Amino acid sequence: MSDPDPDPAPRVSVVVRSYNRLPALCELLDVLLAQAHDGFEVIVVEQSTDVPAEAGARLAALEADRRLRVIRSGPLGGPRARNTGMQAARGEVVVFVDDDDVPVGRDFLTKVEARFIADPRCLGLTCRHYWGDEETISGTYRWLARSRCMRFSRLLRLPTTYPRYDHAVDRVDYVHGTGGAYRRAVFERFGGWDEDTPIEDETSLGIRVSRGLAAGEYLCFDPTPRLRRRMDLGGGLAKRKAGAAGFYRRFMTFVHNILGRYHPTRVRALYPLYVLAGWWWTCAWIFVDSHAHDTWWRRLAGAAAFTVTLPYHATRHLLKAPFGRRPGSGEALATAGRGAPSAPTAPRGASA
Repeated sequence: MSDPDPDPAPRVSVVVRSYNRLPALCELLDVLLAQAHDGFEVIVVEQSTDVPAEAGARLAALEADRRLRVIRSGPLGGPRARNTGMQAARGEVVVFVDDDDVPVGRDFLTKVEARFIADPRCLGLTCRHYWGDEETISGTYRWLARSRCMRFSRLLRLPTTYPRYDHAVDRVDYVHGTGGAYRRAVFERFGGWDEDTPIEDETSLGIRVSRGLAAGEYLCFDPTPRLRRRMDLGGGLAKRKAGAAGFYRRFMTFVHNILGRYHPTRVRALYPLYVLAGWWWTCAWIFVDSHAHDTWWRRLAGAAAFTVTLPYHATRHLLKAPFGRRPGSGEALATAGRGAPSAPTAPRGASA
């Protein structure tokens, strides 16, 4: 009689992309490896250029757990790192958690998987986000979330998240990049994420999935599993520390490359509205997410200065950036088979 498979394929794969936040990554891995789930793996796409000795040693110690695989690479950028982890995943359900977030409870993975087990027509879900250990949301937020949670806006098709909502939404347009999960079959049918955007990288895959859903299939928002967002940490891609002009440039790159690829006629016809949307998103970022604008005076001054200089930034970007060209890089990953990622180095312990 042959020995049983010593390393059976897991039911759930957790993909973590990490860049220059090794201490936070180790805290996340402690929580993930303590999950009360009997069939999961964790894949870390580790791209740090700064490796503190203590955190590096801690990560090396964590790698003794056979459920953890670390793929080391130079900086890949957000969407390419996700694609790399997705291609390495073996589970039938693939969960994505960024290195500055932490699941709430030891049953996080069990709760995520439960929706997929209960209904084979569910292809993807987003969990509820917390901005603290315990959180209440305002009536205004709840009212807006009823129609905007994980949707694309009707006119401009911009993503609206509202993931702190506390009610289930059975049909949504896309899945969030952190605290989101897809069946692995989704990637085989639709590919991965387009890699030519510095923000909102989950949008491209969401558009393709939404367009290709078969009758009865759906994506959902499920508030039962919860994820704590660590908004106090600097973003690994430096988005939270960027200046207003830098954030606007990232937003308009997303508009040109992603929305310009999938909604070319709309973007060209309504381009002035996208410029105004970029102004709104940048001002909202200044007041909510920016670590560079850490006082009310700096927020007001930053928003005012950006408003005055908006025509310059808008014209400069329009003249410099082309509109998206098809096909997107994520579409090329759609395949009936699975290939290993080509650029990153092998996990620790793998043969050359």
